[in-house]
Amino acid sequence: MDRLELDARLDALQRKLPALVDDYTNEEDFWAAFAAEADPVVDGAVTPEDATHVEVRIEEMLAEVGLER
Repeated sequence: MDRLELDARLDALQRKLPALVDDYTNEEDFWAAFAAEADPVVDGAVTPEDATHVEVRIEEMLAEVGLER
């Protein structure tokens, strides 16, 4: 995936995140659901720079809802 597509998918994940938090109150269930959404984006990063970008964005969005990996 190119950076534009990665960012579009990260933006979509960020929009879904509050619903995931609300829907999956059990921590284990939340992380499984989050991984199902996030892993394809992480796997889509082709370059090391894109992989770092994706990881930073994911960490930032998790921090915004009070979570960390």
